Amino acid sequence: MDFDSPDVMKDFPGLYASELNKQCNNDSDYSDENEKAMKKDLIGKRKEKKDKDKGYAALEGESSADENFKSRSPSKTKKAKSFKFSTKTKEKRDKSREKEKDGDKKKDRDKKNDKKLDKEKGKNEKTKKLKQSLDETADIGDILPIFGASIEVAVERSRCHDGVDIPLPVRECIDYVETIGISFESVYKISGTKSKVLQIRKMYNQRGNINLSDYDTPTITSLLKTYLRDLPEPVFTNDLLIRFEEAGAILNLNTREKHLKILVDNLPPYNKLLLAWLITHLHNVSLNEKFNKMSKQNLSTALNHTFHCSSRLLHALLHHCPALFPNTRIERYVPPLESGAKLPEHPVEIDRELKKQESLLTQIHKEMNVCCISKQREELLWEVQRIITQLKRKLKSANKDKEVVEKVEVVEEKEEVKEESQEPSDTHQKKQNLSSVPECQCEDISPVDIEECDVNTESVLDNTLALLQLKNDGLHSLRDSLLKDIQEERNQILMLKSQLTPEMPPVMMIPNENLDEVMDLFLKENQILQIKKINLVRQIIEEQEMCIELKAQIISKS
Repeated sequence: MDFDSPDVMKDFPGLYASELNKQCNNDSDYSDENEKAMKKDLIGKRKEKKDKDKGYAALEGESSADENFKSRSPSKTKKAKSFKFSTKTKEKRDKSREKEKDGDKKKDRDKKNDKKLDKEKGKNEKTKKLKQSLDETADIGDILPIFGASIEVAVERSRCHDGVDIPLPVRECIDYVETIGISFESVYKISGTKSKVLQIRKMYNQRGNINLSDYDTPTITSLLKTYLRDLPEPVFTNDLLIRFEEAGAILNLNTREKHLKILVDNLPPYNKLLLAWLITHLHNVSLNEKFNKMSKQNLSTALNHTFHCSSRLLHALLHHCPALFPNTRIERYVPPLESGAKLPEHPVEIDRELKKQESLLTQIHKEMNVCCISKQREELLWEVQRIITQLKRKLKSANKDKEVVEKVEVVEEKEEVKEESQEPSDTHQKKQNLSSVPECQCEDISPVDIEECDVNTESVLDNTLALLQLKNDGLHSLRDSLLKDIQEERNQILMLKSQLTPEMPPVMMIPNENLDEVMDLFLKENQILQIKKINLVRQIIEEQEMCIELKAQIISKS
């Protein structure tokens, strides 16, 4: 291989760059064409160098012939090159590293923020769960207790819905003792089991459904005593308790009774009513002393600590109970009807039950305003609303029926008055006719004439009796015919009912807004038609009676 040939120099221009420059300056053997080709090659190599300087390091120094030979060898096609990074690539690399660092920092920050958000979310969820658990565990008995509250507050939270303003636990305990435990020996003296009493107390505070008949008498009496003990102040109030004690210590019965009356009247209304029920109930218990062995003295000694007063004052109140509370009557409490119970039919009973349900509804709404209502209470709310709507509809229809009946009764009364006004005139004329004949002939006549007069009166009486008999027969036949007509009409109604198919005929759809108006119009038309029917029937019967009377007169004359 000739290393000095121009072909080798073209292939390796960088290797012979210095020699080419020398030869271009000194040698004249090369032609102009070779010089131009060499210049173009050099220019192309410089451009390639510039392009390589942007991303790669340029080759430095010269390579030996052995290296060139090695590079031309088929075993190794690549040449070992030494690279140097330019400043631009370093800057780019630094910038990329800085960006990566910034990205990593941002990622770390985002992760930290996400962790913080997760923690905050977890805290919020925990707080929500705690609130929910608190709401679930927050008992209505802890927020709105009945036991331990004042009498007025306890009446609002556990109202007797029949209008008696005493707390529900007291009322139900009194009802239990009055019906079941009044003959129990040593009643109000023997205490019940504490666990049962606390259980019932908790159930009352939670507004649960309680059936006191499942417990024994000492448990119920202990429950009543615990309520009175838990009151923040005694029933006599802290202001009047000393004056009550002074009045109870008076020896003269009349003066003591007067002073106690004045003090009882000065009590607040809720305290006065509760004291009246309690003293009246204990008085009834003392009247059954033969069975329960509890006299007034025994009751006062057993319950003086419960009432927060002396036994002398309690004994005085029991002694003067009929004079202090003459109008107090203990009535058994009937709670509002529950779902599935039979609704009353009479308008007065419907109105009474409607008031009870509305009172219960207002009480539940008050509990809801405090945001502490259980699922059972919510279900009871919907049931009460449904019962109220049913009662209102029933009361409305009952009032309409009542109005119809009243109108019919008024019409009947008017017709009866007319008949009575006509009947006395006829009877008066008959009496005049009967009396005129004998009386006119009985003045200044002989005994023979008197006998003839008696005979005439007897004949007149016979005629009247015969006439009445004919009328009676005609009325009986009229009654029988009417009864037959009624029976035929009933049979016809039954036949028509049996012919009716279960499929209802198509009815025109009426908007809900106009439905009530249409129903009212139909009811009014039915009322008018019914009144007209009654009047026509009465007129027909009257005419038939007149016909019977005329027939009887014709028969009697003939």
